[in-house]
Amino acid sequence: MDTDKTEEYIAELAKKYPIKSRFSTLLDEIQSILAEMGIIDLVEVNPDLLGKAVIDYFEDVDRLKDFEGIPHINVDKIYSYGVYWILRRSPIQILDKKLDKRFMHINEKICTALIFPKMLAEMGIPQNSANDRYAGFLDLIYYNFRYRTYTQQSLELMIEAFFCGYAIKKGDSDGQEFKDDSRTDK
Repeated sequence: MDTDKTEEYIAELAKKYPIKSRFSTLLDEIQSILAEMGIIDLVEVNPDLLGKAVIDYFEDVDRLKDFEGIPHINVDKIYSYGVYWILRRSPIQILDKKLDKRFMHINEKICTALIFPKMLAEMGIPQNSANDRYAGFLDLIYYNFRYRTYTQQSLELMIEAFFCGYAIKKGDSDGQEFKDDSRTDK
């Protein structure tokens, strides 16, 4: 695509989806996590790469909705497609080469910190829950982001499996308690 057609396409996409607000929200969330980790001055969030991740996300959402003929996507897809594109574009860049090696995979660490609290919130689980299984699952998500091959669909399956497992453990008869249409992306 040439530059004019690309700009036209993005402008059309921006009419349908909240690209700017999603960018701002993500940037705020990422910066908050970086500040909490105490490394906000040692890394930067590249706005072009984060913007591209947001646009890629909404392109996927648009194609999916057109293909499936659906007005909204479910929360599983919102989280999986969003995290997938952040991981693909890697907008968080290390500025200080002496940064502790724990942060070497900073985009993967941030995406883990972004998605897991949202998954817990969807199920009404307190973030400070003292469950060893959650800690193990969190480590597994981070490990998979770093070393395994993943797609939007495999991330969606992981999220849905977490929701389903919790619903079964909790004893929800139909497992649909968390399938609220108000939590969809338009």
